[in-house]
Amino acid sequence: MRSNISKMAALFSIASLPRLLGAFFLPNAFGDAYVYIQEIGTLSTKISNGHFRLIDLFGFWLPLYQIISALLNLFIKNGFYSGKIVAALFGAATCVLVYFITRRLTNNVAAASCVFILIVFNPLHIFYSASAMTDVPHAFFVSTALYFVLTGNWIVAAIFGAFAGFTRVESWMLIALFPFLQLTRERRVSVFAIVVLVVPPMFWFYISWRATGNWLACFAQRQQYHDWLLQMNPAIAHFSPVNVLRDGATLLISSDIAVLIAAIMAGLLVIKRMPQLLKSRANSDGTFDIVAPVLFFFAFFALLFVAYLTHQQPIIFPRYGLILFTLGLPILAWTFLLIRKRRPQIARPVIVVIITICLLDFGIQFAGAVGTVNQYRAQRAVADYLRDHFDPNSGARIFCDEGTVRALSGIPQDRFLTSVVAPTDREAFLKFLDEKNVEYLVVVEAERSRPFGIFRSAVEYDERIGNHESVMASRTDFIYTAIHVYRKIER
Repeated sequence: MRSNISKMAALFSIASLPRLLGAFFLPNAFGDAYVYIQEIGTLSTKISNGHFRLIDLFGFWLPLYQIISALLNLFIKNGFYSGKIVAALFGAATCVLVYFITRRLTNNVAAASCVFILIVFNPLHIFYSASAMTDVPHAFFVSTALYFVLTGNWIVAAIFGAFAGFTRVESWMLIALFPFLQLTRERRVSVFAIVVLVVPPMFWFYISWRATGNWLACFAQRQQYHDWLLQMNPAIAHFSPVNVLRDGATLLISSDIAVLIAAIMAGLLVIKRMPQLLKSRANSDGTFDIVAPVLFFFAFFALLFVAYLTHQQPIIFPRYGLILFTLGLPILAWTFLLIRKRRPQIARPVIVVIITICLLDFGIQFAGAVGTVNQYRAQRAVADYLRDHFDPNSGARIFCDEGTVRALSGIPQDRFLTSVVAPTDREAFLKFLDEKNVEYLVVVEAERSRPFGIFRSAVEYDERIGNHESVMASRTDFIYTAIHVYRKIER
């Protein structure tokens, strides 16, 4: 027991170092992080002032991560770093869990150590562990639930499954997954475990009802956002070969190609052996042990796949593959050891292929992280310019579709206008700018930006747009980003 605690502490220290450094020196990997940071600051202020109410938890996202970060922020007094530190610590703990899940599945310390190295130094995992978002904390709760399923402690597994259900909606499917797994493994179902898993959705429906009078208000908000996203990005409103290839490549790289292949192989083996496994728990090759990780993996994979096919999730972002990567690494180790046991003659070529694929994924992810940092610098430059030149106490407004710029500027959000409320006609748009007293017009070279679609030629040549003239532009070529700032001409 003492040796396990010492090993956990050592592994946690190793995994924490790059993630905590990233929390302080890397930007957030995605613009949503700045919205989380704002919520963390708001919640911590209400808690410290004694004005916190239960309905304050209601929002676009489930509240557990924000609450944990807000509590930490009571001591740190910096919502930006509180959210990033919490994500970093959860990321490090997830790496430790991957090690112990793998060791339990394989009873092989070398295999567990290898997958630990793979996740500890994975660029995407480090980047999102350093970002104030729920993806990594959610993966921790799901992985912990899986670990306790493997140990047969269903109540503790359900508690962590409930924590996952308080973090992201997709974990509500564990309500159906747990009974099936327990029936398969123990021929019984723990009613108390199911009750624990039901608590998050019931609690969230109650909060939604108390806050808005509609127990499905959260889903209504999500549908509104979905409709807006498709309206602003017509190119993703329908499937196209380019978009499907891009999204497919994103999922392959973020979840790791070798992990996906290993999961498919293990899944096919489980399907083949399922009739036997349902009759008897005995098996000589450990197939029974891999059932839970495989079902966890494909449950989340199927949810993402169905959401994509039904266009409820029209874009595959790199962070969506993190949960699959986390759950799939132990399956990768187990599958390789099974191959080595059954067909030792091909073990060496297989390990060479695995290493090659992992190095390829590492290179692509690292390049993507560098490109994201470049994008951040371009966004930061525009945000700093607006912060230094715009008077938030004036009656003027800023038109800006770039959410990260809005958040980084520190300017109150009610000072901004976006394409959601803007007309599509050229003359109507110019009139809109005058009527709303838009002092600064920020144009992003992207399809979602309505002024870019209307005034593309003027933007590309830095020409005047109505009564606004170009005052600065910030660009980066690697993951191309171009943001133009126009200021209203004084008459």
